[in-house]
Amino acid sequence: MHVLKRLVFWTSITAIVCWVIIALFGKIIPLELKIGKSGNFHQLFVFYGLQTAVMFTLTGTLKKTDNKKLLSGKIALTVVTAFAATFLAFITVFSGMCSWSTEHTLFEQKDSPGTQIVLRRKGCGSDQKSYPVYKTSKVVYITSDLFWIKDIDTSQIDKSLWKRVLIPVSERAPR
Repeated sequence: MHVLKRLVFWTSITAIVCWVIIALFGKIIPLELKIGKSGNFHQLFVFYGLQTAVMFTLTGTLKKTDNKKLLSGKIALTVVTAFAATFLAFITVFSGMCSWSTEHTLFEQKDSPGTQIVLRRKGCGSDQKSYPVYKTSKVVYITSDLFWIKDIDTSQIDKSLWKRVLIPVSERAPR
């Protein structure tokens, strides 16, 4: 039973540390995860898993030798931390409502079709008060749902390494 408690405790700590690292470095590292079916798991983890992981840390912090005052203090601190994690989860999810999406593929690298130059659009859903923001980015697809993004100036690329991708007439903006 002691081994199971330690396993639950360290698994919970690992999950919390991973979430914090992803949240902190997600803004710095230009690696993106396409939110879709895999994003549902992420949202479920943020809303339920993170708080559960915080609560499961009690398996390693509560000791038989703790007096009632220390025991209730540890439980109260853990519950407050779980509520703080819930608050941060809401902030994280709502701050991500405005997101980037690929509008069109402009170029593909000749010898690596998984590397593209795309026109990206940042929109905020049904917010009609602001116009979308556009930028040109180089995208390296690691998997279909995980990719590396870097802003790029198309006037500076070596055209011999890239082939232009024609945009179908049906996808072009009306004039």
